[in-house]
Amino acid sequence: MTVVAVTALHPKPGAKWEDLQKKIKQGNDLARKHGAENVTAMVNMVAGTATGTMAVLSTCPDWTSYGKIQDAMMADPEMQALMADPDNPVASWDTYVSQTIPDI
Repeated sequence: MTVVAVTALHPKPGAKWEDLQKKIKQGNDLARKHGAENVTAMVNMVAGTATGTMAVLSTCPDWTSYGKIQDAMMADPEMQALMADPDNPVASWDTYVSQTIPDI
C-alpha cells in the first residue's frame, strides 16, 4: 500500500519567493536522492488561512520504504544543515503521512 507524505511549509513573514523556491528544491532533491517518489512542490493560491503555504508531496511503496527514506534523509548532513539553517526562509513545517486504502 502506497504511503503518501505531505509536508506543509510555512514561510517566514517577508520571505522572498525566489529564496523559498531554492530551499524547497534543495530539500526535494535530497528526498529524491534518498528514494522518495513523485516528489511534487505546490503552493496554496486561492483563499483562506493556508494561502501562501507551500506543500511538498511524496510517495513511497510501503512503510518499510518510508522508514528507510526518513532514516537516510535525517542522517544526511546536507539535510541536517538545511533544516537547522537560521537564514532558511521557512519558519516551520508540518508533515502528514497517510496510507492508501486499496480497492476503494
